[in-house]
This record gives sequence, C-alpha cells and structure tokens, in this order.
Amino acid sequence: MSKEYKQIMEENIKLTFWGVRGTLPVPGRNTVRYGGNTSCVSLEFSKDNLFIFDAGTGIKELSNYFISEKHALTKATIFISHPHWDHINGLPFFAPLYTKGNEFEICGPSNGDMSMRKLISGQMDGVYFPINIKGFNAAVSFRNLGEERFDIDTIKIQTMFLNHPGKCLGYRLDYGNKSICYVTDNEIYPESSRLYSKNYVNKLADFVSDTDVLIIDCTYTDEEYEEKIGWGHSSVNQVAKLANRTRVKNLYLFHHDPDQTDDDIDNKLKMAQAVLEKRGSSTICIAPKEKESFYI
Repeated sequence: MSKEYKQIMEENIKLTFWGVRGTLPVPGRNTVRYGGNTSCVSLEFSKDNLFIFDAGTGIKELSNYFISEKHALTKATIFISHPHWDHINGLPFFAPLYTKGNEFEICGPSNGDMSMRKLISGQMDGVYFPINIKGFNAAVSFRNLGEERFDIDTIKIQTMFLNHPGKCLGYRLDYGNKSICYVTDNEIYPESSRLYSKNYVNKLADFVSDTDVLIIDCTYTDEEYEEKIGWGHSSVNQVAKLANRTRVKNLYLFHHDPDQTDDDIDNKLKMAQAVLEKRGSSTICIAPKEKESFYI
C-alpha cells in the first residue's frame, strides 16, 4: 500500500445508518428496503474514535454488527439529540455496555432538573425495563450539554438547540477539512407561517453552512406537514431549500414518518431532488438505507 493511499484511507470517516425512521419502529414488508428501525447513526474516525448519534432501535443493529464481526468495541461516545423514546429506548440493548473494561460517555441535553444520567436511568428503573443502569458492567459516564463548543481529540464539536418540543440538540463535527451535521427532530417553519422566525432560520443556516454532510429531519411531505405544523418536524421542501441556501455538499434525508412506506420515501427523495434541480443546486441528495455506509 502506497504512503499516499494509506494516508487517504486513514483520513476517511465512515458514516453508517443503523436506523432512519422516526417516532416508532415499523417492521414489515412495506419497510424492507429502507428498514424499520428508529434513529441511530455512527461515525468511525481514523484514530479509533467511534461516535454514535442517538440510541433508537437502530443501535441494536449496530450492536449485532460488532458481535457478528467479532470486533470488540471497547470505547465510544454516544450523543443523544433528546430523550424522546425513539432516540433512547434501544440503549439497554447495546451489548457493549454490559462488558467489563469497556468505556462509554453518553452526552446530551438535560431537561429541566433531569440530567442525562437521570433521563437514561429513568427508562431502566425496573418499571419500564427489568435491568437498571447498575447492570452496565462497562464504565459509563454522562455529560450534560447545552449550546457549546468542545473538542474530543482533534475533532471539533459544536451544538445548537433545535426547534422541537423539549430540549433537542443538533451536532456539528469538524475534522480536518471535513464537516458533518446531525440535525434530527427539527421544524423549519415556512415563511408563510405566523411561527416563522428569521433569526432562528439564519442561526440554523450558519450552523450547517458549507458542511460536507447534512443528516436532517424531513419527516413529512409538504402536504402532510400542513396537517402537523408545530409537531417539531420538517417538510422535505424546507429541508432541500435550506441545503441549497447553505451550499451543503451531501444532503441525507432522515427520520421518516412511521406511516410512510419505502415507496413514499422514494417519492420524498424525488421531491427533494426536484427542488434542488430547479434551483440549479450542486447538492447531492440521498435517502440512506438501514446499514448503508458512506465514506466522507
């Protein structure tokens, strides 16, 4: 292997989608192609840094992957966007948490007087789940996040509160000359709405500007959104317009409504691509499938 090729491979970031659905898992024949699991995305960096975004039921697929590959996952950072069920209820099924010697940090926003530790342990208190967090044999630490900037090794991380009920964080990562944004469960009001906030849209635009990868909530078609304004999720049209405005290189459509079939997601992808094409955008739009990986 040449020195140049080795350097390119070492600098690559592996992005994998383990669950792309929102609200609740939807197994069945109508969700075979895109998968039925809820939110979970992983980023693998060259220096053995593994970042996991959200712990919906998709995190069980990530757990299965490490078991099937006989690859020992000993350390990772888990970033939680917010503690709604479809973003945390897969966590108790993440097998590496039960292995002694492993180390994990779980980060996310506190809600009121409820810390991230309390939010996670609350769904495992014996009433909702038979094993509490004391059953984790790994060394598990918790970190409450607000809007802030910090580094993990050479990876720069920035957070932003999103427009969603409760406290929900979006994440931006900058590593070398590459950037990735994870912005799920976020509502972008159209300008015609009385709820529209120019300041918020400008702030969000600055947050995702010029990113290589934008993974973003596009739960509804425009028609569906008209019936669900204020629910905390965006329409595919608003998402595509944002990506074009902010010169996003690759747009990944994420967090699909549970009533949408694979064919419906195909149609949303076509809608987004049509919006981008109409504006002469260079943004590449993708609807990722469960277990699908991309190299950045």
